[in-house]
Amino acid sequence: MPVLEYFVLNHPLWAYLVLFLGMFIEGEVFFLTAAVFAKLGYLDWSWIAGAAFAGVVLGDVAWFYLGKFLKNTKLGFFFNSRFSAYHEWLDKNFLRRYWAMAFLSKFLYYVNRLTPLIAGWHDFEFKKFLKIHFLAAIFWTGVNLIFGYFFGLIIGIEGIRWLLRRFELFLLIMIVVFIGGEYLLKRVFSRRIQKDSRNL
Repeated sequence: MPVLEYFVLNHPLWAYLVLFLGMFIEGEVFFLTAAVFAKLGYLDWSWIAGAAFAGVVLGDVAWFYLGKFLKNTKLGFFFNSRFSAYHEWLDKNFLRRYWAMAFLSKFLYYVNRLTPLIAGWHDFEFKKFLKIHFLAAIFWTGVNLIFGYFFGLIIGIEGIRWLLRRFELFLLIMIVVFIGGEYLLKRVFSRRIQKDSRNL
């Protein structure tokens, strides 16, 4: 039995804690890994959804307050001066369309953590921020529950066990699917920002 499978089977509460903390870093990879073990019967789908949802919301709040804290530090002043050309774009496109940005960023790794950080940096109203990210977390968790469930159905129990015996391959596949796909979206998104900034 692979080490990871042994750990989840014998320490499910710790596995939920790892999933919760993983939402602060990279949600999809941790969630899909948990979904694999739920398909094997080692973890409970409702606990996975609860741990992931709580991690997503609290992770966003943590990044929000990190943005508020960094704003008045030396590092904050450095970034303010370095990216001063983007301030107008942020006010016009990012903060005024924050609902859309918060939901979209949930599926874009490189802006997922940046979005709440920028909101905190620009003193976005916290009650409104919390409401938006609460709903975005529900949406993200629902989408990933559906994806994780059908992922398990597609590859089957034997396919899951084969992947777990080759966890490095399993991890590589997830990185390619999620990080690779998000990188392509990043390129498109970045070009759009640069184009809009030149037109300001």
